[in-house]
Amino acid sequence: MRLILLLFSVILNSVHAWGASAAAASTAAVALKDYTGVASGLFNNMRTPAALVGGAVVPMGIITAPKIEETDSPKMRVMKRVSLILAILSLMSEILAITYSTVAINKLAELQYEPTGCVNELIESHHKLAWIGTNIHFLFGLFGFGILAIFKSYFMYGSRVGNVIAYWGSAAMLLCTSIVNQGIAQGGGEQGTKYGSNLLGLAVNYVGLILKYARGGVMPAISVGLVLLSIVPLMKLFRAEEEDEEKAKVN
Repeated sequence: MRLILLLFSVILNSVHAWGASAAAASTAAVALKDYTGVASGLFNNMRTPAALVGGAVVPMGIITAPKIEETDSPKMRVMKRVSLILAILSLMSEILAITYSTVAINKLAELQYEPTGCVNELIESHHKLAWIGTNIHFLFGLFGFGILAIFKSYFMYGSRVGNVIAYWGSAAMLLCTSIVNQGIAQGGGEQGTKYGSNLLGLAVNYVGLILKYARGGVMPAISVGLVLLSIVPLMKLFRAEEEDEEKAKVN
């Protein structure tokens, strides 16, 4: 009799254990979903503002870029040259953000992905570079657009108005940076996926991914090389400005 009761107890425990494991497996299976639509929405949330900012940079910083006049001070000449360079960089940055996000949206629609536990898991596994690149380039272009607005106030109304706008613009961009840093630090998904603790960490992460990506193809490697080569003429530009400023002081 005791043997029968013992055997029955063992069978009952086995049934309970099997039921618990089956329930856990069932729960895990239910939690896995197709998040391609959500991921597409996230990329599109960045693509649309990037297009708007890029479109606004063209008339403000490129088409109406101020010409250097003989009466300009050395400081004003530097600001005008930097303004045009910043406008081009901001535009190119937004174009990269649009390219990253558009290709990712297309691939999310064209390819089949295995169900995941959250949208961050899907992005982390298949579109990490595109997601970080979209965010970094959108924010760089956005901040560049803000700096262009400050420069514009100096060009149009001089330092009296420009100084006020510079304080206001700097305050707004610092607040924006704080908001972005908080969002980055919070991460996302059930596992709290993080790509950095702040904007600087996110940028460092992006540089690492780009260098890794550049090792896998000719055009990415050339692209990185051209960026590095651009440092040479940029340094020559600022040296020439310093020499012009010294000549102006002598005269």
